[in-house]
Amino acid sequence: MTKYNQTFKQQVVNFYFEHHENLSLTLRYFNLSDRTVSRWIAQYKYSGAHGLAALHSKRVYAPEFKLKVVKSILTGRFSPEDATLHFGISNSGTISQWLKAFLKNGITGLQPKSKSRPRMKLKYAKMPPSPKTEEERLRLRILELEAEVAFLKKLDEIGQKRRSQTAETVQSLREDYPLEILLPIAKLARSTFFYHQKLKPDKDSELKAQIREIKRKEPNYGYRRVTAKLEGVNHKRVQRLIQTMGLQVCTKKRRKYNAYRGEQGKLAPNLLQRDFKANRPNEKWLTDITEFSVKAEKLYFLPILDCFNNELIAYGLSRSPSGAFVQKMLLQAVKKLPKNANPILHSDQGIHYQMHSYQRLLAKNGIRQSMSRKGNCLDNAAMESFFGRMKTECFYGKTFESIDELAQSINDYVRYYNEERIQLKLKGLSPIQYRNQSFE
Repeated sequence: MTKYNQTFKQQVVNFYFEHHENLSLTLRYFNLSDRTVSRWIAQYKYSGAHGLAALHSKRVYAPEFKLKVVKSILTGRFSPEDATLHFGISNSGTISQWLKAFLKNGITGLQPKSKSRPRMKLKYAKMPPSPKTEEERLRLRILELEAEVAFLKKLDEIGQKRRSQTAETVQSLREDYPLEILLPIAKLARSTFFYHQKLKPDKDSELKAQIREIKRKEPNYGYRRVTAKLEGVNHKRVQRLIQTMGLQVCTKKRRKYNAYRGEQGKLAPNLLQRDFKANRPNEKWLTDITEFSVKAEKLYFLPILDCFNNELIAYGLSRSPSGAFVQKMLLQAVKKLPKNANPILHSDQGIHYQMHSYQRLLAKNGIRQSMSRKGNCLDNAAMESFFGRMKTECFYGKTFESIDELAQSINDYVRYYNEERIQLKLKGLSPIQYRNQSFE
């Protein structure tokens, strides 16, 4: 919050009175809030120039003074706002706290609170002096045996033998047996024992368990989608815990398949201009081809994506990115196109999209063609983004024995992507769920 000196406050107040107490003009001229200027004017009217002096918010008030202020309000002499002006208190919030404390605990609530916690005096058993007689040696030996029995019994009740649990067991017996006897029995170094005593309990243990369960079911979820599955948790906290637990999604970049062969046919203009937002289904479509490689064999994936809900309305897999394959996928999408719908279909300048037969097929079905500029992948960024997510979630870091196995994995992923995979841009719904909701 900006702090203003007394000179500036006086300048604002003078401007206010010089312009016939025009508050709106004063606010516009100095670009200040109504509340701030009104408070300065009230302070000046009540106490003159002295009322504009800076008040220290960390000032310590005596209980008697607090009681005097509280009584003046409870008796109706002042309102909380007027009391701040009369008694020179930095803000009315301070007075509100005094009122709550007084009404709850009486004058005791106005007493200053102790800033330090009282030290707890724990009574631990002390080591007896070195034995000088046979009787004292026997007593010490009996104490050691009793401590060993108590330790083993306690440890057996806990049922775990980690060092942290051993340290807790030793701590629980310190009131009855000296630490010098317990540590050798527990086979615990003194430094190790005190190290575990200083450790704080993990406040994120429950949240970590929830994150692990989500990642177990959805290993490809990044921190944003994990956050969407949780309730009331900050995304930065989730990101930090995922990194701490080593549960990040592994990514690996590969060379992108490029079908550009120069200008072989008629190029279409860029109708989208990187505006991938659609207000209704079948308004804007995107398409492209990406390549997968398994044991020196290639598999090509061609989807058509609806910008309205990021749904894959058509897709195909082929071992050869032929023109016939591209046109087959277009016909698959056209079958789902309702009457009187004229979508824009955006792609790069790949050779398949420049073919006359492909462009005639578009025109026949009332589809307007749009193309990215040469060598500018950002013009089709939404499609590139989908490919990146898809390969991260169903290809990178995985081993496939054959092209057929990869094809099955891609088919499963497309179904999962359309029907189950939530997206934050779709209000935490999957593409099909979002489309169905939009028609309700």
